[in-house]
Amino acid sequence: MATTTLAELADERGLTIEDIEQALRSLPRPGGGSLSEHERDVLADLGIDPDGTARSPLVAGVLRRRQLEHASLTTEQVAQLLGREPSRIRQRLAGERRSLLGFHRQAGRREWLLPSFQFELGLHELDGWARLLQALPPADTTSPVALVAWLTEPQASLGGRSRATVLADGADVRPLLDEAAAFGVLP
Repeated sequence: MATTTLAELADERGLTIEDIEQALRSLPRPGGGSLSEHERDVLADLGIDPDGTARSPLVAGVLRRRQLEHASLTTEQVAQLLGREPSRIRQRLAGERRSLLGFHRQAGRREWLLPSFQFELGLHELDGWARLLQALPPADTTSPVALVAWLTEPQASLGGRSRATVLADGADVRPLLDEAAAFGVLP
């Protein structure tokens, strides 16, 4: 049986050992709090025994944020991908007329990061994508992880497809705009 190291597991998931170390250092000592089923699943996916951690909900959030950062593109990478100047990409990220989804790196160099799914699905070219982004709070004012999950997780009401996929497939953006108005509002 082959042994997989923690470094290999982290690398497969777009994380570094430093990310995991930072997440673990932020945890309280054992005995504090309990993990939700989703958080336990995230830890298990990373190869970390949830029962062997400090049982803090912080670990899942920190690791998911780091994973999102590692899986996202910089403004320079997007500029090269789209054949534009980086300044033009930054213009599309900010303000009321934003047309690209982006957020700032949490630690280290403060730079814009853009989740890659919007380019993989061709959303960056759609007027409906810009309208949806403008109806949602900017990612830096909310949780980028929660916002990306809202856009990309399969929804039973959409036949098991994500909001991003439905929009990329040409669906009318209006029902999504109605849902966006309630993003982050607790029932």
